[in-house]
Amino acid sequence: MRKLIVFTVTLLFSAILFAQGDLDKTFYFRLGYSKPSKKYAGVDNTDYWDGVKRNGIHAEIGQIFILNSIPLADGLRLGINVDYASFYFHGFKSDFGKQRFLTFGSKVGPSLSYSPADKLVFDTYIKINPAWLSASFSSVEDLTGEDYQFYLGYLGLGYSWGINVRYSMLIVGFDFNTSWNKLEHYDENTNEFDGIYFGNSSDIDKDRTPVPSFNFTIGLAF
Repeated sequence: MRKLIVFTVTLLFSAILFAQGDLDKTFYFRLGYSKPSKKYAGVDNTDYWDGVKRNGIHAEIGQIFILNSIPLADGLRLGINVDYASFYFHGFKSDFGKQRFLTFGSKVGPSLSYSPADKLVFDTYIKINPAWLSASFSSVEDLTGEDYQFYLGYLGLGYSWGINVRYSMLIVGFDFNTSWNKLEHYDENTNEFDGIYFGNSSDIDKDRTPVPSFNFTIGLAF
């Protein structure tokens, strides 16, 4: 136990000793796996998801602007993290049918970066997420065949928080993301949007649909 304590203290001291000073701004792109949570679409009953397969993909292009002018500890810097483009695709499949959700937006918020050693940087962040475009397409089997439903929305809003680990040009990220999107139904008979929204019973504003997910990404940073 004593050896473990000594080793830990030595490791922390070495990290502080070799911490980098100013950090460089970083441009990155990444792609990864996105897992919709069991709160998706405002569903409160977790039993609802039994037998439902939930999967997705996530892609982002962004940049971290480091504020070196704000003095902090060695190797510790505040920054602004901007995702110029953020894409989510979530799919659900059960015995009753399929549903697909798509969200395209941007993100911006403060970040805190720490570099304990050369080429190694940890970033934590929290961001506001405007969702510029969102859509939902579903096909449900019933007694008369398949019923197709399409919804489209603009200007949703949400948030995300997470952490990156960067080493040289490699970036690995873990985060939680959600947004509340107002999706209006498209009527195939009239070829118009009919003012019916993909609502739910848990939101205060029943016209808006939450789409939370947990994400793992890997990419390149420059």
